[in-house]
Amino acid sequence: MAMDFVAPLPGALSRTPALQAQGAQGASFRSAAPREAGPNVWLQSSRGGSLLDTALTSVALAATFAGRQVGRSRLAKVQRLSIKGEVPEGLTDPPTYPGTEDPEKLMKFARDLCDFYRSSSQARLPLGDTERLLEDAVRLFSQEATLVDIEVPIGEHVNVVGDVHGQLFDFLSIFEANGWPSEENRFLFNGDFVDRGSYSVEIMLILLAFKLALPKHFFLSRGNHEDEIMNHNYGFTGEVLAKYDVELKIFVAFQRVFMCLPLAHVVNHDVFVTHGGLPRISKNLSLDTIAAVDRIKVSQDDPRQPREPQEEDIIYNDLMWSDPFEGAGIRGSERGGSARQFGADITEEFLAKNDLSFMIRSHEVKDEGYEWMHNKKCLTVFSAPGYCDSCRNRGAVVRLHAEEDEGRLRPEIRPFDTAEKPQDYVYAMSYASSTYQLWNEALRKAGIN
Repeated sequence: MAMDFVAPLPGALSRTPALQAQGAQGASFRSAAPREAGPNVWLQSSRGGSLLDTALTSVALAATFAGRQVGRSRLAKVQRLSIKGEVPEGLTDPPTYPGTEDPEKLMKFARDLCDFYRSSSQARLPLGDTERLLEDAVRLFSQEATLVDIEVPIGEHVNVVGDVHGQLFDFLSIFEANGWPSEENRFLFNGDFVDRGSYSVEIMLILLAFKLALPKHFFLSRGNHEDEIMNHNYGFTGEVLAKYDVELKIFVAFQRVFMCLPLAHVVNHDVFVTHGGLPRISKNLSLDTIAAVDRIKVSQDDPRQPREPQEEDIIYNDLMWSDPFEGAGIRGSERGGSARQFGADITEEFLAKNDLSFMIRSHEVKDEGYEWMHNKKCLTVFSAPGYCDSCRNRGAVVRLHAEEDEGRLRPEIRPFDTAEKPQDYVYAMSYASSTYQLWNEALRKAGIN
C-alpha cells in the first residue's frame, strides 16, 4: 500500500556537490580500482512534473556512460540473474514484509530475509514488498536529524561498522561474530552499503528491515556511494535494474532513501562518527552547525541554477568525502575533484571545541580493517574484507563500550577475515558493465525519451 508521505526529489536524484568555487574538477569514474575519484561536477536535471520526469534526465545520465561498451556475454549473465530468470529448484518462498505495526514480526522478517538471501544468489524479495519497505524507510529517515545522538547506557555497547560495499556474505558474518541486532546490541553502519559488490540490493533491504524494527537502536549513516552518480558507475544501478526487471521506480525509491539518510552521529556526547571526515571549514565548527545542515534540501537543490557553494554545501560534501592525512591544515585530496584531506590539528581543534574524545570514520580500505591516526584521535574502520574480490585486506568492527569513567567510551577493535562464498557467488562489479544498456531499457519502459 502506497504511503501518503512523499519525500522531496533531489535535483539529479541526489548528487555530490560540485564545489566549483573551491576548484572542483570533473572526475572520471571509469576505474574499478578500490580508490575512486572524488566528487564530480553537478549533473543537470529536471524539476517538476511526474516522479520519473522529475527524478531522471536521460540525456545527462546517459552521457555519464558515453563511449562505454557493453559486453554481450556479461550482459547475458546479468540477465540470467534478473528477477525474470527461472527460480532455481529448491529455493524457499521469500518472507512477506509485515509492515511496521508489529516490531516483533518485523524483527523476524529481517532475520528471515538474511536466511533467504543466503540461500541463493537468485533469491529476490517481490517488487511489491520491496516498494513498501523502501517507502516506510523514507518516512522514518525523513524524521531523523542530520546529526543523530546515540545514547548507550553504562555497561552496554554499540557496534560501529564501516564500508560493506555489497559483500553480502562478509556482511552476514558481522552479525554471526558480533550478535544479532537488538535493544542491547546496537549497531551503527557508517555508510557505503552499496556499489562494487554484487549483493548491494540484499544488504540495503536487510539494513532497512533492521532499522524499521529497531529505530532507536539501529543506525545508518550516508556514505559517498549512497549517491546516484556513484551508483551508475560502480554497479548498484545495473544491479537494481537487473534484479527488478528494469523497473525505474525501484531505483528511484532507493535514491529517496539515500537522500534522507543522516550524515553523522555522536555517541554518548563523546565520539563523533561520520563516513568521510571533517569539513574544510572545521576551525571553530560546532556540532550544532553540522546538525543545522538541511541534508534533504542540499540534495534536492537544482544544479541548473548557478550559485556560490554555501557553508552547508561544503559540510555536506566533506562529511562524506574527506580523508585524514598525517600533517597539518587542509589540502587537496588524491581523489581529485573537490575532495579534501584534513590534518591532525583540524581533528584536535574540532574534538576540543566539542568536548569529544575521538572520531570514527570509514571511506578507506585498510590492511587490517582499521587504522588509528592523529595521535589516536581519528580511527578509520573498514568492514569489507577481501575488498572487491581482489584485495587481501581484513575487515573490522569497532565496539564502543560505555563504562563508568566520566562518560568516556572505550573502543574495542574486532578484526575479521572474509567469509566463505557459495558456488553461485556473483563476483564484484558484475553488474557495472551492463548498466548503460539496462538504464536505456528502463527509460524506454518508463516512457522517458
